[in-house]
Amino acid sequence: MNFIKTSIYSAASTTISLLVKLITNKVIAVFLGTNGMFLIGQLKDFLKIGNTLGTMGIETGTVKYTSELNKNETNFKELLSTSFKIHFYSSLIVVSLLLIFYNYITTGFSDEMSYIKDNTYKYILCISIISFSIQTFIMSILNGLKKIKLFVLINILATLISAVFLIYLVINYSMIGAFYALILSPILTLFIAILICVIFKPFKLNFFNYLFKVEYLKNLSNFSLMAIAAPICLISATFIVRYYIYDEFDSNHAGSWEAMWRISAIYLMFLTTTFKFYLVPTFTNLNNNQLKKEVFKIWKTISPVIFIITLGVFVSKDLIINILFTSEFNLINSLILFHLLGDVIKINCWVLGNILVAKAKTNHFILFQVEWSILFVVLSIILTNIYGFVGLSIAYFVTYVIHFLLLNIYFRKLLWKALNK
Repeated sequence: MNFIKTSIYSAASTTISLLVKLITNKVIAVFLGTNGMFLIGQLKDFLKIGNTLGTMGIETGTVKYTSELNKNETNFKELLSTSFKIHFYSSLIVVSLLLIFYNYITTGFSDEMSYIKDNTYKYILCISIISFSIQTFIMSILNGLKKIKLFVLINILATLISAVFLIYLVINYSMIGAFYALILSPILTLFIAILICVIFKPFKLNFFNYLFKVEYLKNLSNFSLMAIAAPICLISATFIVRYYIYDEFDSNHAGSWEAMWRISAIYLMFLTTTFKFYLVPTFTNLNNNQLKKEVFKIWKTISPVIFIITLGVFVSKDLIINILFTSEFNLINSLILFHLLGDVIKINCWVLGNILVAKAKTNHFILFQVEWSILFVVLSIILTNIYGFVGLSIAYFVTYVIHFLLLNIYFRKLLWKALNK
């Protein structure tokens, strides 16, 4: 399945997700304002850490080895058995630690986030982490098997149902409703994923009877560090910067900055969804000559697309802010130019970053993630002190320019030197 065909299959899911994000962002903006956007951003980062650790970060490894081993029934079932047990037991460990240290962990949150200190929220959160881990396992298998239609169907149903749930809870219960919606969504998604797999049977479910293979544990662990490092570095960086904005300015500025990231996520969704389906399974099986051709082919495809999209977003920024949010979020205008320019570079960085993932270059991948996060935090503080609020978006752009240059230096032999035909 080529890049264009994969893009077409993912278009339906992406379009639905886009429309849903437009609606839910508007509901959050109207009912919760910039302060609510700031608090939800902080809580999301906290939840992402738990979910990431609960999967042991083996999602990409499961996709890779599913793609490679699905023709051999015995090996494939052993892989599924090992991957499932890693997901399940790691989520139980995370939940156990969370229950033990929950009060200590939540002491760092503001009084406005006191809802998460409630026992009911704590126990539902634990169920949510386990659900997310198992759901991630199922979606990884579908991705590796290239069952794109089923993957898309689950995403569409989960997106629609979760959005209705979020809107209802926010309208009726305000901030506490939003907080509960965030942890109930993975539980709903798991239920939908299991139902779809029972109906369409994309793979046999008798893998539970197979042994846990240490060999596959080692192979999957190569991807574990990478998959954990990426979100942890990103989350840590955005968490620090968001609180820095809150301390340096106020919640209005912090909420507007979070809203800018949401705008970015919405229009980049078309490309990132396709990347998730296509890049790692494809890069895994290519040699250097084929890989170089594939990278430049993807760059030629996405570069004009992302340029047109970002240009359109910039030209219609006032309309977008009014549609997605409210006039309370007009501070986005001072961020949007350099943030959009940063996104153009960001997409090209992702292509190269996925080569490191597909080829299991663990140490180098982690090094690049740490480099990005440190650079982003440091530049955000420095440039904010020099240029004010707009310095945050300048820092975002400069960080990705430097990151892209470093990746090109690393891949110079692959990309910029002649390879054997």
